[in-house]
Amino acid sequence: MIWTGIRFLILSLLLFVNQHAFAKSPSIDVTVETDIYYYAKEIIGDKDIMAVSDFSGVNSQRDVVEFILVQQALKLGGFDAEFNFLQGNYDGRNIKLLRKGLLLTSFDTIWRSALINDDSNVFISEPVIRKGEYFAGLYTNKANLARLASMNLTHLNDISVVSSRDWHVDWITLQSFKPKQLLHESDWIVMAKTVSRGWVDVMLAPFTNQQPFQYSGPDYRIYAIPNIKIALQDSRHFVVSKHHPLGEAAFNALTKGLKILRENGTIERAYRQAGFLNSETESWRVISPN
Repeated sequence: MIWTGIRFLILSLLLFVNQHAFAKSPSIDVTVETDIYYYAKEIIGDKDIMAVSDFSGVNSQRDVVEFILVQQALKLGGFDAEFNFLQGNYDGRNIKLLRKGLLLTSFDTIWRSALINDDSNVFISEPVIRKGEYFAGLYTNKANLARLASMNLTHLNDISVVSSRDWHVDWITLQSFKPKQLLHESDWIVMAKTVSRGWVDVMLAPFTNQQPFQYSGPDYRIYAIPNIKIALQDSRHFVVSKHHPLGEAAFNALTKGLKILRENGTIERAYRQAGFLNSETESWRVISPN
């Protein structure tokens, strides 16, 4: 009888502890591109997310930096949660999931102009990338690099380009250049492979921290055409669903945390260490639509 009572007490305590732990740190599903998840893990390693201060690395890039920054901002703002990372190709689906409350927050920033009709559905953070800060390179394969560099490009009328309609500002900007051909592809890696294999001339991508600027992976390697860049004139923001049960709490924490990260210089330092904000390209010529 005494033993039964002790067992009941122990089970009750365990249940209380488990319930308390769950209440404090709920597990929340968030989406992330598969390659970005593993590139971020290279930087994070076995460290706590708040201990990450060096954002450089062979595979560091804008999306990788943002995957880390959004988690740091939420924690700094007091949002204590465990995340369950759903890996896949979510670029075209995230905003739809956010609108319906099926996704708490984006772990990748979104163009402000893509959210123009979404004020009733989502909370929008202060700009993480401010208007005027986003410059992208035109990337091609090694065989085409010398030829395209020698053309001293001022327009894209004779160039085929691959991008995604889901990338609102990228697509509108490229349309304004009236390239010879503009192809839609929803998967970034497939884009890189089509360029690497010479099926399409170029694609837009941010600058990296490697010299020469390049991206590589299984079956692809692409290089930035030197001395030219394209300005993408919009700001980028983290987005939180207004229809998710934890949306308001998450957004309040995110707002507070991003303010801290902006003021202590972490946001700019992270983008510079990843090569996205890059002093090497400051003097490069900006090409504009005809």
